[in-house]
Parts: sequence; C-alpha cells; structure tokens
Amino acid sequence: MRLCLIATGILLMSVNAQANTQLVDQLSVCAVKSNNAERLSCYDQLAANVKPITQRQITPTAVEATEIVQAPVVTQTTPASPITTTKVEPELRVEDFGLHKRVIEDEVDRLYFIASEVNKGPFNKLIITFDNGQIWKQTSAERFKVKKGAKLFIEKGALNSFLMGSDDRNATTRVKRLK
Repeated sequence: MRLCLIATGILLMSVNAQANTQLVDQLSVCAVKSNNAERLSCYDQLAANVKPITQRQITPTAVEATEIVQAPVVTQTTPASPITTTKVEPELRVEDFGLHKRVIEDEVDRLYFIASEVNKGPFNKLIITFDNGQIWKQTSAERFKVKKGAKLFIEKGALNSFLMGSDDRNATTRVKRLK
C-alpha cells in the first residue's frame, strides 16, 4: 500500500514537472521579444490560457502551445490618482478595558477599581463586581482573598489574559471579564 502511494506521488510530480517545462519554454519565447508591447501581449496571452488549479487536469499536455495574437498598442496614458489612506485609531475607554481581543499599543496597562461586591462561584472562584459596574471572574485555581471595598488593580498578562491584584501584597490571580 505504501509503495503504491509513493509510486503515485512520483508519477504526479513527473507530470507536473513536464507541464512546468512546457510553460518555461513558452515564457522564454516571450522573453526574447525586443518590442515591449509584443512581449507584454505575449505574457498576457499565456496568462489568459492558464486555467485555475481547481480546473486544471494533470496531463502531460496541460499547458498547450497557443498562437500569440498581438494586442493593440496603447500610447495614451492617464496619470494615476494618488491613493490616500487614513489610519483610524479606536477610541480608548475605561469601560472597554478587558473586552478587546486585539492588543492596542497605546492601551492602558493597569487600572484601579474598588470592589463593590464579592461573590464566590463554582469551585470557590471569585466573582467581583467593581464600582463602575464591571464584573470579573477568577479563572485560575489559586486561593485569593478579596474583601468588599478593597482597592484592586487589573493589568494585562500574557496572551491577552488579565491579572488582578492589590498593591498591599505581592500576589495576583488570573481573571476574565464577564460584563
């Protein structure tokens, strides 16, 4: 079975290589033309005859030699209009902290909040409601004590995660914003 697969792969590669050599021969015919308009029309004709890969059949004659028709020469050109782009920066708001999936360079790194309500969810994980209405849930398994009215900070962690901590102690816990 494995030998059949290897033989089929080699056969397909040789057919593809033969089709590529025919295409290279046709491209070299176009490359030797000295007139720019003739050379361009030759390349355009080759590009028009190439089928997309999904429609192309893998046969030795997949790329057939075609008669090259000279296209009319365009002598009048119009100046290109300048392309202007404006970069729109998203507005940074404290209410949206933690909701963005995309990291913004000018974003605030650490925000301080007052815990207005502290609850425990499944598996003793904290669910904290801050004074501005945001609700954050603890995602890590370590024990972290928070009292109502405590001043906490939330900062960015690795891989778009967020850490909650306090300036009073040297410990943080991973959190996720619910609302």
